[in-house]
Amino acid sequence: MSEGIETAEPKTKDAIRAFICIEVPETIKQRIALLQQDLRRSAAQVSWVKPSNIHLTLKFLGDVPASSVEAIQLAVKRAASSMQGFEIEVGSAGCFPTSRNPRVLWVGLTNLPESLKQLHASIEAELAREGFPREPKRFSPHLTIGRVRAPKGAGPVAEDLTRRGFEPERFQAREIIVMCSDLNPKGSIYTPMATIPLKD
Repeated sequence: MSEGIETAEPKTKDAIRAFICIEVPETIKQRIALLQQDLRRSAAQVSWVKPSNIHLTLKFLGDVPASSVEAIQLAVKRAASSMQGFEIEVGSAGCFPTSRNPRVLWVGLTNLPESLKQLHASIEAELAREGFPREPKRFSPHLTIGRVRAPKGAGPVAEDLTRRGFEPERFQAREIIVMCSDLNPKGSIYTPMATIPLKD
């Protein structure tokens, strides 16, 4: 195990579905669960994300060779090595791409902290050195709470979410997680493969 990285042995297989994220506090997850409960009353066909699986994604890697996991962990460690922990405030709600044609329902940040922007840029740069393509879209951090399965009734639930908003809550980002995602019929199962602390 590399110094400064807490690792867990992934399941033995040729490819691993992986992403890099920041965990959010249970208090926020519990409030999202209540919000989802209210929104479920609509007729919209939405696949709601389990509150326990909600996180702030920094980089989605998709299926990667199992042999590349250590390189990914070390790249994230390099990116985080000079970064101090920082504050994030969750306090908005909306959808992508538009409220008339929503595909993703989310709870978002009140602003994009400079430290989060720098951390994301460093992770992109270090992973690019390892051969992983950069994300072409602009970094837009959010907490996905639901994915629309069918357009019927989706507009009203998106408008309801936006109207409700999300009361601001702050938390400290103190570590970065390299996560493994196992897909199964009952939903994704996330397993941390490495936890990389930020500087105190």
